[in-house]
Amino acid sequence: MKAIKCLILSVVLTAAFFAGCETSRDIQYDREPVAHLEAMRFGGVELDYATLLFDVEIDNPYRVSLPVPRLRYALTSDGHTFLTATAFDNVTVPPNTKMVLTLPDQVTYARLLRALDGEPGSTIPFKAELTLSLDTPGSGWINLHAENEGEIVLPEPPEIKVEGKTYNAVDVVFVPTPRDVVDKMLELAEVRKDDLLYDLGCGDGRIVVTAASRYGCMAEGFDIDPRRVEESLENVRKNNVGRLVTIEQKDIFTLDLSRADVITLFLLPSLNANLIPQLEKLKPGSRIVSHSFAMDGIKPDKVVTLISREDQCEHTIYLWTTPLKKETGE
Repeated sequence: MKAIKCLILSVVLTAAFFAGCETSRDIQYDREPVAHLEAMRFGGVELDYATLLFDVEIDNPYRVSLPVPRLRYALTSDGHTFLTATAFDNVTVPPNTKMVLTLPDQVTYARLLRALDGEPGSTIPFKAELTLSLDTPGSGWINLHAENEGEIVLPEPPEIKVEGKTYNAVDVVFVPTPRDVVDKMLELAEVRKDDLLYDLGCGDGRIVVTAASRYGCMAEGFDIDPRRVEESLENVRKNNVGRLVTIEQKDIFTLDLSRADVITLFLLPSLNANLIPQLEKLKPGSRIVSHSFAMDGIKPDKVVTLISREDQCEHTIYLWTTPLKKETGE
């Protein structure tokens, strides 16, 4: 009899427990979540990127929290789409709550200015269309759409002075090269242990660190942005290649490149072209490899493309060997 009473008590307690727990299938979806884009604004501009902020009001009528892990957006100005992107920022809307979330994304400011054909300080009209992906318990993924339009002022970028010259975000652009593209660049340049490699605009130092680690060669990285220099030095330290790699804050257009056997570039086409007088002073047989951008008027020895595993995009790599060969115009 005692065993039967204990069993009955256990059943009652279990039933009471589950009665008090609300599973996702018990939730009544009488109303759908709603999103409204209240504003789009700049949160600040660094040397190489700007932070866009989207103030989005989300009404969550459910009795559970709603994660918002992904934001897709498209921005147009005068009917021209100048930016589309996907941002990831794991934020959550509490249950039975209407609240404004500020969702950030970072964009390359110089490219944004070029896409808009705009100048810092100018005011542009915009239309923003957002798609917020929400993970709703019991119903899976749903997308909320929101849009707004208005005007936004393009902020002034910060400036730095190096060797008596002033630079800003229009001059300094940092977009990391995928690591498998780095590998292909060094392979195409046929880097050897006795080479000296210069990376012009070294960013976070991934090319010089990879060259030193994989091939055992000496490598020097140069960047004008002090923050990039700090990142490169930290990368060198983490990978224990300080005996082979040096990093300097330099204006690359003041460098004597004649000692280098290999030059690596991921610069804008205009900057590649401006480097030609310096590159022409390299000793015969030196190799120059550039990610994405050619060199106006100079014929490459090889051009290869690959689909990066990191971003699933096609990347082009150019190889030149000195002495440089002029395009014939045929």
